[in-house]
Amino acid sequence: MARSAAGAPAPCGLLRRAHRPVARLPALGRRPAQAGRRAGPPSRRRPGQRGRPPRLRRRRPAAGQGLAALRWRRDGPGRGRPAAPRLSGTARRTHPGRPVGRAQPGVVKDGVPYLTIGMPTVFRTGPDSTLPTGLVLYAVMRMTDEQINVDALLIAARNGALPGLAVALVPALLAARSVLRPVRELRRAARSMGSGRLDTRIPVRGRDELADLADTFNESAGQLERSVGELRDAEARARRFASDVSHELRTPLAGMLAVTEVLDEDADRLDADTAQAVRLVSAETGKLAVLVEDLMEISRFDARAAELNSDEIDVAEAIRKTLQARHWADDDRIRTELPPDIRARLDPRRFDVVIANLVGNALRHGGAPVTVRLRTEASSSGSLVLVVEVADRGPGIPAAALPHIFDRFYKADAARTRSPGSGLGLAITLENVNLHDGAIRAGNLPGGGAVFTVEIPLRAEEAGR
Repeated sequence: MARSAAGAPAPCGLLRRAHRPVARLPALGRRPAQAGRRAGPPSRRRPGQRGRPPRLRRRRPAAGQGLAALRWRRDGPGRGRPAAPRLSGTARRTHPGRPVGRAQPGVVKDGVPYLTIGMPTVFRTGPDSTLPTGLVLYAVMRMTDEQINVDALLIAARNGALPGLAVALVPALLAARSVLRPVRELRRAARSMGSGRLDTRIPVRGRDELADLADTFNESAGQLERSVGELRDAEARARRFASDVSHELRTPLAGMLAVTEVLDEDADRLDADTAQAVRLVSAETGKLAVLVEDLMEISRFDARAAELNSDEIDVAEAIRKTLQARHWADDDRIRTELPPDIRARLDPRRFDVVIANLVGNALRHGGAPVTVRLRTEASSSGSLVLVVEVADRGPGIPAAALPHIFDRFYKADAARTRSPGSGLGLAITLENVNLHDGAIRAGNLPGGGAVFTVEIPLRAEEAGR
C-alpha cells in the first residue's frame, strides 16, 4: 500500500490517482493541499487508533450493475475480501485524461475473466467546457457467467456437429462414388483407346447427364473404330496391290532387260534415230526394273517380312566393294576416309543398299566431291556406335524438306515432275537402318552441302576389337 508524504493512505482499488494532483484546482473553491502532502480521501482513523490505517477496498459489483455499484468500504479486521485483478499498464496509460470511458476486455486472473472499464472524472466549468480532475474510476466486473455460457455453446456445437457431420458424411460419400464411378470408367476407356483398343465401350447406367456422356462416348468410339478399320483395309489393299503388281511385272521385265541388252550391243550398227530410240528404251526399262525391285522391297517391310541376316564383316572393305560394284571406285567425284580394322556384325546385302542409296543420292542431287567417312565413337549412353557419313558440296537440303526427306515418293522440288530415281531410295535406307537398331539423320553442313549420318550400335565384343 502506497502512502503519501504526510502518512495518509493513498487510495487504491477502483479509485486511483492520475499524474495531475488535485492541488492544481484552485478555481473550484477547494482548499489547496499542504506543501509536500498529496490530496486523497479523508482519513477514517478513529480517535486513539494507532498503527496502519485500514485499506480502502471496493465491493465487487454484481453482474449488470456497472459503475452504480462502486462505493468505498472499510476493510477492518476479519472483513477482508479477495483483491480485484490488477489493471495492466496499457489500461492505465489509455484511460487517464480522456473524457470518455473505455473498456478493456480480456483481463484474466487466476483463470477468471474480468471486464475492466475506466471512466475519468471531470468538473463542469461551463455549459460546454469541463476541467479534468485527474481521477479515473475503474469498474472491474466478473465475466464468469458469460464464459460459462460460451463454453456451453462450444461444447454443444462440438457434441452436435461431430455426430451430424458423421451422419452426413456417409450419404455424401455414396453420392460422390455414384458420380465419380462413371468418370473413372471414362478415364480407363480413354486410356484403353489410346493404346489401340478401339473396341472399348462404357456401360450405360441410368438416364442422367453421365449416362448421356457414356452413350456419346460409345457412339464416338464406334465411329472411330469403323473409320480406322476402313483406313487399315484401304492401306492393306494398296500394299497388296503394289506387291502383286511388282510380282507380275518382274517376269516380263526380266525378258525386256535381256532384249534391251542385245539391242544396246547392236545400237552402233543402226542408224542414228534407231540407235537413240533403242538406248532410250533400254534406259527406261532399267529404271522400271529398279522401281519394281524397290516396290517389292517396300512391300516386304510393310508386311513385316523383311529379315536380317547378320554376319561379321570388315566395314571399310564392304564400303569399297559397294563402290566398285557401281563403278564408283575410280570416280574422281568420290572421296573416302575408311580406317582399317573396324569390324561389325551387319547384314552385308542391306548395308550395301544403304551405302549405294546414300552415295547415289549425293551424286544425283548434290555436288562433287562426295565424301564417305567411317569411324566409331561413344554415344550419349556411353556405348560405342558405328558412324558412316556421306557428305556432298551441293546446295544442301531445304529446311522445309528436312522433316519429310525420308518419306516415300517425296520430292524436295515440287516443280520436278520426273526424277532419275524411284523416290523410294531414302525410305528403303531408313527401313534397313532400323532393322539394324540404328538411326539415320539428314542435315546441312555449315559451309554448304548435305550430309547423311548413319549410326549403328556395336556389341560389346565388337567394340573390344
